[in-house]
Amino acid sequence: MNRWISIFLMLLSMSLGAQDFQTQIYQAYLEGKMDRWKEVMDQMESLYTSGNGMGPLYRLTEVQYGYIGYCLGADKKKEAEKVLEEAERNIQRLAAGQPDNPRVFSLMGAFYGYRVNLHPLKAPFYGKKSEEANDKALALGPGEPQAWMEKANIEFYKPAIFGGSKERSVALYEKAAELFEASPGRTSQNWIYLNCLAGLGLACEETGRTEQAGKVYRKLLEMEPSFIWIRDDLYPAYLKKHSAN
Repeated sequence: MNRWISIFLMLLSMSLGAQDFQTQIYQAYLEGKMDRWKEVMDQMESLYTSGNGMGPLYRLTEVQYGYIGYCLGADKKKEAEKVLEEAERNIQRLAAGQPDNPRVFSLMGAFYGYRVNLHPLKAPFYGKKSEEANDKALALGPGEPQAWMEKANIEFYKPAIFGGSKERSVALYEKAAELFEASPGRTSQNWIYLNCLAGLGLACEETGRTEQAGKVYRKLLEMEPSFIWIRDDLYPAYLKKHSAN
């Protein structure tokens, strides 16, 4: 009996730890505290890479995905490369263990997209691999919002000369947001859902959908008034730009 109690307590502790990590990552995202994000990510890595299952490993890899994106935006390419190498090893383990999981292949496609950013001369190769992984994610889970969000990212960030389209990205971000909102539990403390809406707002601005962009930013602020990126950056810039027109 004592053995089963010990196992139960261990599993309960892991579950509570995962919830706490999610809360901390979400708060770090809202507050723009990427140093705190990194601390939590390192704690997760210490705990989850010791053979604790595919679910925890996926959560770690998803957090690495967010941190790499931050590093690339902040021009910290060496740090991005380092974490990307770790994340790629994780995603290969996940793909082997969960070959039918569309979220795994959504992340895989995003990682190839990061490779395009880090190695522009290899963009045709990595770009193709990114689209192939995303196509697989959509085939495995046509109702998976993250797969549609990554497809939107591909369209938004790929240069038009190579077939990208910010126009097409708008409808894709909209579809992803709708699927997040229709999926139980996928909008609660989910920084990726907020990131999807922010992407939609940016895509709307880039394509001249000014009124729709404002609605998206206000929706984000209604949901999370302390969302610093929107509150202190995107929305003020939007107001300044469009009030002058």
